[in-house]
Amino acid sequence: MKCFKNYTPITAMPYRHSDSYVEIEPCAVLKPYIRCFWGSRDIYTLEAGGSTENVVVPDTCMDVIFTVNYTDNSLSGIFCGIDDRVLSGGGINRTKQRLSVFAVRFYAWSAVLFAEESMRTCRNFYGVADEYFSWFGRALGQSLWEITKIEERVRLAEEALLRRMDLRRENSVFMDAVAEILSQRGVLRMDELARDIHVSGRHLQRVFQENMGVSPKTFASLVRYQNLWRDILTRPDRQIMDEVCLLQYTDQAHLMREFKRYHGMTIPQARAFAGKSVAF
Repeated sequence: MKCFKNYTPITAMPYRHSDSYVEIEPCAVLKPYIRCFWGSRDIYTLEAGGSTENVVVPDTCMDVIFTVNYTDNSLSGIFCGIDDRVLSGGGINRTKQRLSVFAVRFYAWSAVLFAEESMRTCRNFYGVADEYFSWFGRALGQSLWEITKIEERVRLAEEALLRRMDLRRENSVFMDAVAEILSQRGVLRMDELARDIHVSGRHLQRVFQENMGVSPKTFASLVRYQNLWRDILTRPDRQIMDEVCLLQYTDQAHLMREFKRYHGMTIPQARAFAGKSVAF
């Protein structure tokens, strides 16, 4: 699979770093397929009365998340498919709990290589991981109770993922289209995309639905938003009208609407929230 080094999707809280949340890069072989591993450093305590706040924006990724609850002796596995919406959560924790979390964040175009099903119905999916990744739960299983440090869990997960990866499922038309969308920062017409990779528009729709669960137009829109969000955080020298031109929004109002649609807040609010996330 191609490694898209110039595209690194980010979350609403890209600076977040604490005992309950760290990110670890995958090994070189898995780097083209996996954005990162993430989770708690080790077992941590969530105190009663403590508050949590979380915002999940469309990051063009898909996550498998395992949570071990040592207080009620339970293990849960959740799969989050590709989202084209913003989700907010959090609240006050009612009881003291000892937890650990471990997750893998796949790029949206590579999750299909590890899943047991196609990605046809994974748009905005949030549910039991077994529907797509039951093998992963079996592979990690008891080890998640016995191994608590994230670095050791990463090594275990990488071994399982390397055994499971099925490159025969990689669709060349799909990957050519993904590469073109990423290289153009999401700014292109779908009829031009189909023509450039020499397929019909209908075929392009089919391969995206099968491999990612969204249309190529939706994916391109998410990629444009992600490029805008990264520019907002990393290019303070740019004005909004610069972004309007570079990312070919109709006008400033169009850019603002699209950003709020995917981020759930205005650009100044998003900057402030990202900065606040350092303390999470």
